Amino acid sequence: MAKSCNSAVLDAALQYLEDNVDRISVCSTQPTTYAEAITTYKLAISSTPTFTGPGAGDGGGSSRKTTVDQEATITVDASGDAQHIALCKSGTSTLLYVTTCTLQGLTAGNTVTIPAWDIELGTPT
Repeated sequence: MAKSCNSAVLDAALQYLEDNVDRISVCSTQPTTYAEAITTYKLAISSTPTFTGPGAGDGGGSSRKTTVDQEATITVDASGDAQHIALCKSGTSTLLYVTTCTLQGLTAGNTVTIPAWDIELGTPT
């Protein structure tokens, strides 16, 4: 039997991120809590993340995606190796989404740019 999911369901999940994320943090290791994302493992943080989407995904079928727009010249607060990006909601101290990034050594006082990247939800299989 085939499985399906209406695009509106996938878009609602992506829209939730767009409506609630107000912090994007570059982290030295994978955070599992809000506190780790914004303090313990934080190397740099921005309070101005923006998104483009949701819209059709690249994965074929009826996958859906949103793009986390580029965040340029974020001040690096602590030196270390960037390994993860975390999306958070400050008002409720919630860690909403974590992904990996290209390993890059960062030095306090410099800046870092997070390039645009996609969050894509696939159709059920």
